[in-house]
Amino acid sequence: MTARPPTLNAAVACMALGEGAPAVAELMSLPVSGPAAPLSAELRHYWLGLAYLLAFEWGAAAHELRSFLAGGDSSWRAGWAYLHLGRAYQQAGRMDEASLAFRGCLSVADAEKPARQMAFELMSRLANSVPIGYGQAPTRPASR
Repeated sequence: MTARPPTLNAAVACMALGEGAPAVAELMSLPVSGPAAPLSAELRHYWLGLAYLLAFEWGAAAHELRSFLAGGDSSWRAGWAYLHLGRAYQQAGRMDEASLAFRGCLSVADAEKPARQMAFELMSRLANSVPIGYGQAPTRPASR
């Protein structure tokens, strides 16, 4: 019996089942360049970022999603990439970067409405959960 060649469809099927590690393995096995490559370099970063998220590998997910966004994509996919980048940062405990990534989603002109809504909600939760730090005081009445 011969092994089946890796495919994008198999990777997406793994992700649909919530199986990040097999999706990463499938994506990493795909040809990177040439006529047999099913993905551009940018889209490869996008799909790997999503797969790493499902594999709970926050640093690798952030790296791949940043690489995708560095390509200058401004389509609907960029909105989702910023949203997922924010989720990766949030899981890694990097709240400032998470907030910036969620704001990035809101700034993408072609971002889909559900991505924007989720980014706004997650950004609002972050803002409400951050304690007041040095140099930030609650508003108080002016002394007379």
